Amino acid sequence: MQCLPVFAGRIKSTGVGNVSVVIDANDINTPEYIEDTSDIPFSRLKDAGFNWSAWPNGVATAGPMTCAGVDGEIKLINVHVIRLKNNSGLLIYLSIPHYVLDGEGHMEVMRRWCQIYRLMDNRRLSAVDELPVYTFDRAILQQNLSDERSPVDSMTYKTFTESGYLSEWFAWISPKLRGYILSKVVGRQHAEAHLFHVSNKSFASLRELLRSHIPDIDTVSVNHLLLSLATKTLAQSQMVADGRTFDDGALAKDAILPVAVIFETREQLGIENSNYIGNVLMPKITTPSLKKLESPTDAKSLASTLSTFNDTVNNIGPPLVSSHIDMVSNRPSCFTRPITRFVRSKTAMSFVYDVMPDMYVADFGNGRPEWVSPIQPFRANAVLLLTSHDTTDGVDVFMTAFPKVMKEVLKNEFWTSIAKIIY
Repeated sequence: MQCLPVFAGRIKSTGVGNVSVVIDANDINTPEYIEDTSDIPFSRLKDAGFNWSAWPNGVATAGPMTCAGVDGEIKLINVHVIRLKNNSGLLIYLSIPHYVLDGEGHMEVMRRWCQIYRLMDNRRLSAVDELPVYTFDRAILQQNLSDERSPVDSMTYKTFTESGYLSEWFAWISPKLRGYILSKVVGRQHAEAHLFHVSNKSFASLRELLRSHIPDIDTVSVNHLLLSLATKTLAQSQMVADGRTFDDGALAKDAILPVAVIFETREQLGIENSNYIGNVLMPKITTPSLKKLESPTDAKSLASTLSTFNDTVNNIGPPLVSSHIDMVSNRPSCFTRPITRFVRSKTAMSFVYDVMPDMYVADFGNGRPEWVSPIQPFRANAVLLLTSHDTTDGVDVFMTAFPKVMKEVLKNEFWTSIAKIIY
């Protein structure tokens, strides 16, 4: 708290979409920190491959959506520490809302916690004052905007600028009420989640498959490959769950699938080496043809999907990021517009493009953690890329879907030949 006093702040809204974190020494929003013990030994978790089903009950003290806790306040950090049976291990749950920071910032908070702990353990507490000071001041974003601008792509611009009664009301209500509604809506989805691993060997086989259609396939990132393959897989699985087949003629020719591809933009803003750890995520919303996505996955159809996403992933430069920040800054309530659109859709998908920061560097003095995992509850149709437990081999993929859709994902022959389920 001494290093990161922002976590003692409160979320304040003007009622027109402007949301701020206000820190008042006379009105502290005490963070949630809970310590528990469990009768479950570490060996049981390890033997189960750290499957969610083996975890103690109640690990996650905050849900996937930002809402008020038991005391009626939105906490800016929730920590739950569980000491396993006979002191055999420690389980640490950490949740920080996107109001405050993004995945990169989350990792920096964890890293700082580890640094402070090691200094205390070595009786060097005074050295804490020498650690770099983090900032959450979004003024740094405005200060680093490019002098040039490039147009925001049409679907993203339309989504963020076309207002409606629901989105405007959603921006007007309090963050607490907004969070309550979102948590109820997402809870009713009963989304199913799984963690998969895609190895370097699988990526190599994908590239060889695509080489005849894309000669420069070695320049295509694993992120781009997974975006294309995961989107096709979810679209195909939704088709089967809906009782349709690819060639039954039931799908309108102009049917599309909204996909929000979310990028981390520190590099584009030139602040990757600064101490700013606030939220710099930027979504690009694209609408590929659903007919093309639902086509059986082979070299030709996957290559076509890769080319569909080329403009989405290859044009993330400083001018575009600056234009996006201008668009949002000039329309404080616009952040609710993509939320209301995607939450109401049973098919709209979100894909976090950048691999989440390596949480395995979180060392409290006893080496790297045995396992790092997202929580199981999440909104449907989301894909996150995570650092693999074996940091030298591939990427872990966290995917969510409605239960009927996930059932088909797990039967999708092409997906399961590339992505091996962890749990």
